[in-house]
Amino acid sequence: MENLKTDLRVLKTKRAIRQAFKELLSEKHIDEITVSDIAKTAMINRKTFYAHYAGVHEIIAEIEDEIISAMQALLSQMRFERILECPYDLFQYLMQAVDKEIEIYGRLLTLNGNSNLILKIIQMMRSQLVSSFENDVPIDKQTFDLTISFMFAGILAVFTEWYNTGMHEPIEELSKKLSRLCISGIQGIMNKP
Repeated sequence: MENLKTDLRVLKTKRAIRQAFKELLSEKHIDEITVSDIAKTAMINRKTFYAHYAGVHEIIAEIEDEIISAMQALLSQMRFERILECPYDLFQYLMQAVDKEIEIYGRLLTLNGNSNLILKIIQMMRSQLVSSFENDVPIDKQTFDLTISFMFAGILAVFTEWYNTGMHEPIEELSKKLSRLCISGIQGIMNKP
């Protein structure tokens, strides 16, 4: 019973720290957020913060790892043929993964030089798709790698631009447009002369 209480306290404290970080991220640039700021906002002391995290960078890494894990789990459920036929399903799954935390994910994706999230996402997706679909793809490995790199770098660039310009278009509409763009591009490379 004591372990359960301790675990619940740890979860509650970590949740408060992360919530404080998210609040501060909406008010300040990430480089301006300090442990003291987070501790004050979470209504804990610095010692309590350091019992859970080594610093602000560790919170970011934890959030990024959660994003990557969620996307990885979704991708592992998809078949390459289905992505080729209807990439919109891929966008729907990915948007569901980030929708609950769109504000924080958007902020992390748009940090210039402060987050490796974009690189982590591209590397994870490339690795996942290559390992899952490499034998089923009717194009050579070099073209497949190029296609994957182009597609996901483009998707993330569009998402970043959408976020930075105020997210005026519904995410579903953006996903549909990206889906059409990707499928046309993929079909174009696969139907080369």
